[in-house]
Amino acid sequence: MIRNTGIRSSRSLGLASLSTLLVASSACSWTTFDDLEGDTWVTSTEKPDNDSSNWGVAIQRGQASGTGGRLVVMGANQSLYSELQVTSDGDITVPATQLQLNSQFGIGNLDPQPILLADPASNDVALVTSSGSASIAVLKGSNGNLVVHQVFGPASADAATYMVPPAPASEISQTLVAEGDKVYGTFFVNPQNPQPSCPLKDGTSAVMVGALGALPTGGATNDVIVWSTTGKVLVYPGSVFNGCVMQTATTVSAAETSGKPGKGSQILPFTNGTNKFAVLQGHDMSGNGFLALFNFDGVPTLVGSARTENGIKTAALMELAGKRYVVAGFPDAIVDGNAGAGQVQVFEVDTTTGIGNSVMTLHDAQPEGKQAFGRSVTVMPFDGKPLIVVAADNEVFTYFRTTLYDETRLGR
Repeated sequence: MIRNTGIRSSRSLGLASLSTLLVASSACSWTTFDDLEGDTWVTSTEKPDNDSSNWGVAIQRGQASGTGGRLVVMGANQSLYSELQVTSDGDITVPATQLQLNSQFGIGNLDPQPILLADPASNDVALVTSSGSASIAVLKGSNGNLVVHQVFGPASADAATYMVPPAPASEISQTLVAEGDKVYGTFFVNPQNPQPSCPLKDGTSAVMVGALGALPTGGATNDVIVWSTTGKVLVYPGSVFNGCVMQTATTVSAAETSGKPGKGSQILPFTNGTNKFAVLQGHDMSGNGFLALFNFDGVPTLVGSARTENGIKTAALMELAGKRYVVAGFPDAIVDGNAGAGQVQVFEVDTTTGIGNSVMTLHDAQPEGKQAFGRSVTVMPFDGKPLIVVAADNEVFTYFRTTLYDETRLGR
């Protein structure tokens, strides 16, 4: 079910502001605004008729470029994979059937925070989730054509990232999976036996992984950024993908990274010309949150000041008109007195001064308790433009227009 939901930017043009504008303008007629379908800023797609009781637990863009857009939506209990097709005029097609992961791959339920990644070099996505005893399943593909790849050794995935690995890996981008203090390479072609793994160390101390990221080097492979559960930022050579005896890592002191990331924390890398950066989004089980920008030209260096953002659970990067932003989800936020209604904050990223203040807030125009708006977010390419998409409890919100970008749909 898809419903048009009117203006949902709580920062400047919320529903209350719209009503004020209508009263103030004698040229406006209430009947002109009885049907806001042509002027709505956001379309809400509710859970289709399927067996999932937790649809939208994770979302990710389903294509890197092309006409319109495509969105991958994961459902849990039963575990389902859906791809929504968004046409250039904003129509959203919900598939009549969804891929049931239990019948196809023996995955009945997903992790509470499933890891869903988009391949930076193709339309592929990868779902990283537990699969039986001492095994991780990496479901990779596009257009619903998923292939399962088993990673033997870890029982659960603490973090994962797409990266360009060194030989003998045979594809451009593959996934690196972490559990505890070890990382495991996922070979999509000609998997090795035994499974390559690498223990991570900082000097002689084991490094427990809180988040992973791929650092572009300008060469044929990526280095690996590790954010440890104690708060250190470390850089390892790409050879960790194939298994290795660990070299001394590049480190930054824990005092500079006071955020201690738990499962679901993220490293979001980007480049600015020849300079390498990453936004770190971290949170722990107590709800403490952390947001910071690091420069990775040489020793990792904090840019500006880190932000304490309690309640943050997820984030995505958006590049718009020469500027970068962090789109961050706060699904437990109280909105209009509704506990757990949730909201999204958008922060500007400056490569000189760091993470700035929030420049936009999004939430449901009619928030409900325990709606968990912002439990997953993504920025979806839409006809060459970035589009913010937000997941809530059994609902997905697609923002075709915000106070940061104008109408993106054709003919509107």
